[in-house]
Amino acid sequence: MKTNKIKNLYLGWDIGGAHIKLSTIKPNSFSFNIYKCNLWKSTDLLKKILHSVCRKYKRGFNIINVITMSGEMCDIFDSRNQGVKHILEIFKNINKENYVFSTKKPFFFKLSEKINPESISSANWFATAKFLETKVNNAIAVDVGSTTTDIIVIKKGVCINKNYSDFSRLQSSELIYMGILRTPIHAVTKEIYSGQKKFSIIPENFSNMSDVYRILSDIKPKIDYSENCDSKNKSYRNSLVRFSRIIGFDYHSKNERIVINLAKKIKLSQKNYLMQKITHTLQQHFQSKESVNIIGIGIGSFLIEEISKKIKMSYKDFNSFCQGGRKQLFLPSDIAPAYSISTLFKLRNE
Repeated sequence: MKTNKIKNLYLGWDIGGAHIKLSTIKPNSFSFNIYKCNLWKSTDLLKKILHSVCRKYKRGFNIINVITMSGEMCDIFDSRNQGVKHILEIFKNINKENYVFSTKKPFFFKLSEKINPESISSANWFATAKFLETKVNNAIAVDVGSTTTDIIVIKKGVCINKNYSDFSRLQSSELIYMGILRTPIHAVTKEIYSGQKKFSIIPENFSNMSDVYRILSDIKPKIDYSENCDSKNKSYRNSLVRFSRIIGFDYHSKNERIVINLAKKIKLSQKNYLMQKITHTLQQHFQSKESVNIIGIGIGSFLIEEISKKIKMSYKDFNSFCQGGRKQLFLPSDIAPAYSISTLFKLRNE
């Protein structure tokens, strides 16, 4: 009599402060999801999502959870170390195989092992770097998400980023607190000019960058998953209203062309800022740009593709290195750290 061997199911979790990203690898298929989860308010939804996913696959699979995070910095926790411990404790409370990704070798640790929380804290970018080490020789990879941007340097097949903590990465501009959805517009620029006229940006959370990219039709509904500043819907008109408010006037249809032009100026400010950081990184680490690829990652990868064309560099999309997802709502690039840890652990395990 034949017995069916229970097969491994790999769940790659990237626990953020506002979203949870999940990569699921079955024996013959991949799936990718993004869950809204305001961890900064409560850990209850994280627990519900984790239990729901594990229940879904409890029959027929040996579930292996692989975890990385950046949500430990949420102000619901007293410190990053406490945040790491609290998040891992949630995973410990389910009866599954659980591993966490660390910046220290051998990179994957059982939750039962003693691990320095500092090597786990905000290590999700490094998971993407370790995956890219297996795929490229020389590259500058830029992951533009809803809230932040990570710049990863791969040289001769090795990640050469020197900094690991948020503090040190912010100083070196390897971490930039600027994304395409949740970033307040006043964090991108304080003023813009149209012709000879100056428009000052009100430093209030009236509007964020998702309004800009919605007005310009740069983002599709599938990646437009963050909350708006006024909690109203994500219609084109409401985006115009919110954007106008941060410039200091009420929106009227007669002003539509002006508002669109100002949105283009805001986008250009963000794009120029990122371009400056990318070109500085290129000059710092490579003598010639001919042998270096720019890799776009994340929901804001369209910006990196535009920048690559502007500076005349070879561009590659993160998805070109990945399996699965082509006909799915989300792609590996949308959840790169989660995809990376699930893939790397599967390769290590099998």
